[in-house]
Amino acid sequence: MALESATYISDLVITNPTGADSKSTSDDHHRLIKSTLKTTFPNVTGAVTATHSQLNDVVNKAPSASPTFTGVPSAPTATPATATTQLASTAFVQAAIAGVNAQAAAVVSVVAGTTQTAVAGSHYILTNVAATTVTLPATPASGDTVWVTWTNTLATNVIARNGQTIMGLSEDMTLDASTNGTAQLRFVSSSWRLI
Repeated sequence: MALESATYISDLVITNPTGADSKSTSDDHHRLIKSTLKTTFPNVTGAVTATHSQLNDVVNKAPSASPTFTGVPSAPTATPATATTQLASTAFVQAAIAGVNAQAAAVVSVVAGTTQTAVAGSHYILTNVAATTVTLPATPASGDTVWVTWTNTLATNVIARNGQTIMGLSEDMTLDASTNGTAQLRFVSSSWRLI
């Protein structure tokens, strides 16, 4: 029988060579098998030690573009305040929700004196007849929030930066509105920001 034509393993005819084929035809079949193996696996240059189950897992892996996962896939948990395209695990999301909830449940304090040291997550209402200085936390965490409401109609109340910047500036913030108002600040990107 004549030697079949094959480039890849799938092209080989399983019934060849037959018992009636000559020895030289069998030799040609051996060379053909070697050729199809090398063409089918061109990048295999050493021993393959994966088991059949591991090889099957490679075949059944999710595509890199728009994969659909089944079961319970896991991912590493990003550090708090990560703002990249990194996947967010449920642990990261739960921590972020807890942080927002902690900030939303602000402690409201009426300030009747001229100074107040702020605590993250608190809301200060300034009622003193003289100007009041509210000093922001010295070592805030990303996402920390402080509210200041002034009801004393003074244009001289101050929010002291306490070593951090406010809106990227290395200066205290004077609440120079002579009407009542509220300033809400959140610590983001290494600076207190008005929100």
